Order: sequence, then C-alpha cells, then structure tokens
Amino acid sequence: MRVQLALFASLSQYLPEAAAEDRVSAHAQMVDLPDGTTVGQVITTLDLPDEPRIVFVNGRHAPDEHTLAEGDRLAIFPPVAGG
Repeated sequence: MRVQLALFASLSQYLPEAAAEDRVSAHAQMVDLPDGTTVGQVITTLDLPDEPRIVFVNGRHAPDEHTLAEGDRLAIFPPVAGG
C-alpha cells in the first residue's frame, strides 16, 4: 500500500531516500508499506529517536497501534514548545 509520510522539524532527517516522483515536499514523500502496517512499525523501521512525538493520520491524532490504510497521510512531529 502507498502512504504519504511526512516528518517535520528535526525528524525530517529520518525520511528514507526517495525517487523524485515520490517526493511530495521537502518533508514528505510517498512510501510503500506492507498491508496492515501500524504507526508504531513505521516509527521503528525509520529508527526515530525514542522521545515524545505527536502523530497524526489524516489530520487526526493517532496512537502507535493505529493500522494504516492505502492513501493515508502519516505526519510525525517532535515535541513543540513556544511562548
């Protein structure tokens, strides 16, 4: 299945290499994943740092156990602070 993967801020360095046609933007690309892949499996496969993160699937908060589907948009952000 194909999913749009977007990694923001310091996490963008973990995007896998992609062909030009798979690039959506500087921080997002289309990736091929096996059917039934969960958010947590993507995080583990990418070897993202074990730190708090904010995860959205199709614009809604999603836990690591969420199973992805064809055409989903997975966005992962590092912790954000401001003031």
